[in-house]
Amino acid sequence: MDKAYFERIYVDYYKVLRFFAMRIVKDMSYAEDIVQEVFTDCWENRERIDTSVSIKPYLYTLTYRRSLDLLKSSQHAKKNMSEDLSYLDNLLFTSFTVDEQLSTNEIKDEITRCVNALPDKCKKVFIMSRYHDLKNREIAEKLNITVKAVEKHISKALKDIRTHLLQAGYMSIGTLILSLFSILPPPPFSII
Repeated sequence: MDKAYFERIYVDYYKVLRFFAMRIVKDMSYAEDIVQEVFTDCWENRERIDTSVSIKPYLYTLTYRRSLDLLKSSQHAKKNMSEDLSYLDNLLFTSFTVDEQLSTNEIKDEITRCVNALPDKCKKVFIMSRYHDLKNREIAEKLNITVKAVEKHISKALKDIRTHLLQAGYMSIGTLILSLFSILPPPPFSII
């Protein structure tokens, strides 16, 4: 990441990240501090940041995590954090302005890439389960494998997809993956 790229992302994202942090921590001065820390972290780690992919998920996820850290360490936090986590996780994916919203299409593309990279049998089982809504027993019968094997393949696929999305900066928790399959269109790949 060079200085010009850094300056561009700072201009493009400072205000929306500050607003995003403000919605979590409910204090503008803390929100400003959090965003400054995020950009300081970006600059200090500029050699390790892959600028060939969108930096947006990285910035939002880092802002989110810093905001949560502040809330967890704050003596003023009156609410139970465990009750707020689902709200805050949902905020990560729903509170952006239209221009800065994490693109569902980007996430779909990442999931498709990950599914395509699964071993053939695992991929087939996963597609039959998640995209064709077949029960585990039905899949086992069609593929002539055990129900336990079907469960194993589905678990592996979910774990791989979750890990991939976390590494790509698209998720802060794994539970989102389960809801994503309700918004996905039929897969652009064949199971036959």
